[in-house]
Amino acid sequence: MFFYTLLQGLYCKDVYSYQNLLGYTWGTGFGFGFTVNGQMHIGDNSCVETFCLRNKKYPDVICEDGVAIHALKREYAKNSGDTDHNLEPKDMFDIAEGTREGNREAVLKTFEDYGEIAGDAMATAATLIDGLIVIGGGITAARKYIMPALLKEMRGQLQRMNGETISRLQFKVYDLDDFNEFVEFAKGGSRELKIYGTDKSVVYDPMKRIGITISKLGASRAISLGAYAFALQQIDRQE
Repeated sequence: MFFYTLLQGLYCKDVYSYQNLLGYTWGTGFGFGFTVNGQMHIGDNSCVETFCLRNKKYPDVICEDGVAIHALKREYAKNSGDTDHNLEPKDMFDIAEGTREGNREAVLKTFEDYGEIAGDAMATAATLIDGLIVIGGGITAARKYIMPALLKEMRGQLQRMNGETISRLQFKVYDLDDFNEFVEFAKGGSRELKIYGTDKSVVYDPMKRIGITISKLGASRAISLGAYAFALQQIDRQE
C-alpha cells in the first residue's frame, strides 16, 4: 500500500497515470498476460503468450526452456557438471545465500543466465506494449541474483546497419523495488510550461520510463483477484 500511495503522490498526481501493465509468473513456466488502458487483453484466440519467443542463448529453442524451474535444474547441471543433482530452486537459492553447501559459482551463473533470457523476452514485450511490469511466482525469491542480469539486458543497446548504437528500449527502465530508483522514477522530469499569451501553465514530463517490480500479493491471491476483476469486466460488457 505504501508503494502505491507514494507513486500516486509523487508521480501520477496532475501528470498522467500508467494504464498498461505486463504481468509475468516465474515458476513451472514463463506465464504472461497484459492489460491495455485498464482492460485485460485476451486476443482473438485467448492465446496471449511470450513463452515461445526465441531463447537468447539457444536461438532455436523457446525462451521458456531458459526461464522455468526445469531450466534452472538443467543449467545448474551444465554449469556444475553435476548431472545427477536433485536440487530445487530453493536449494540453489540457499547455496547462493551461503546457508547450504554447494557449487555457489554454478548457482550464480545459472541465475544470471535466467535473468538474461527473461530480460530479452521481456524487452520484446515491453517494446510492443510500453507499460509497467509486475513479476510473480516462486522463483522471484531469488530476485537479487536474477534482476541484475535482467535489467542489464533490458537496458542494453543494439546497433543499426550503419554502426549507430541505440538503446534496446526507447524508455528508461527502473527497478521499483530499489528505493533510490523508485524515487527517481516517481520524480520524473516534470516541469511547468507557460502558455504563451496567457497567465496559465501546463505540466510537461518528457521523461519516457517504465518500472519493474516484484508482486507482493503472492501468486494465489494475485490469480484470484485477477479472475474476480476479469469476471466483473465481462459482466459490465454484457450490461
